[in-house]
Amino acid sequence: MGHRPLPRWGIADPTTQKGFAERWGQNPAMVTSFADGTKISFEQSIVANATGFKVRTRGMSRGRQYTGDVLKIGELYDIEELRRLGGAIDYVVGTPLTKVYCLAEHPDPKQRHYLELYKMGPGPLYSFFIPYHLVHFEAPNAIARAFLFRDPTTTPLGGPVVEVCAVAKRDLKAGEILDDYGMYMTYGEAVNSDEMCARRYLPEGLVEGCRLKRDIAKDAVMTYDDVVLPTGRLADRLRAEQYRSFRGETWLEELLNAAGSPERSASQDDRTSSYAPAD
Repeated sequence: MGHRPLPRWGIADPTTQKGFAERWGQNPAMVTSFADGTKISFEQSIVANATGFKVRTRGMSRGRQYTGDVLKIGELYDIEELRRLGGAIDYVVGTPLTKVYCLAEHPDPKQRHYLELYKMGPGPLYSFFIPYHLVHFEAPNAIARAFLFRDPTTTPLGGPVVEVCAVAKRDLKAGEILDDYGMYMTYGEAVNSDEMCARRYLPEGLVEGCRLKRDIAKDAVMTYDDVVLPTGRLADRLRAEQYRSFRGETWLEELLNAAGSPERSASQDDRTSSYAPAD
């Protein structure tokens, strides 16, 4: 949806994206987050939290190739699985002129008759799609709607349903300090909140400044137990409050409280930057 992640998952970094970014006057880190799949994971988590949909598996389809008819894209999915999940978020790579699509079914035989009459195919999944993605129009319009008319583009149903976990973009070493998303060290994957919390995954949006306590293999998901968090971050406290409020989970609050004690607190002066590609 929107941008094309590289089929070789997680390989993009600001160095590989430099030429494209310069050609179009874009920030290389931003472009990297498009290409490595992080941005689409954030976007789809917003959709999930507004609809209650889930991911079928962590990382969604990880850049599944599809170059066929967009009206037949529903053939990629098991409708019973989608029903069981209550709906799912996903994306594919390669469909021409398709930026956003939605698959839906209809319970009324008469309506199914007319959907097929009007060239939507035989079902049971019907594809509705938008052939453009014009951020420079859509983002200002969304802001104006929210500010001027109190009409948000989307709002969450309640607590998180899908979140974005941090995954190692390369083999990482203990003691390294993680850079931000869209850089050299991590990429994000959409994951159901139940798994995110149960396995104590580290959020991709909070990786910057975390110090690794152990080596992490390429493409491994990082957890809170793998890192020392930067001290005093409000975002960490707010996340702990979110877990307590929506899930009744207090483990993150307990971790932050323990990390704040003198014997556990990490000194910022002892940290060395690793904001560059490995040799």
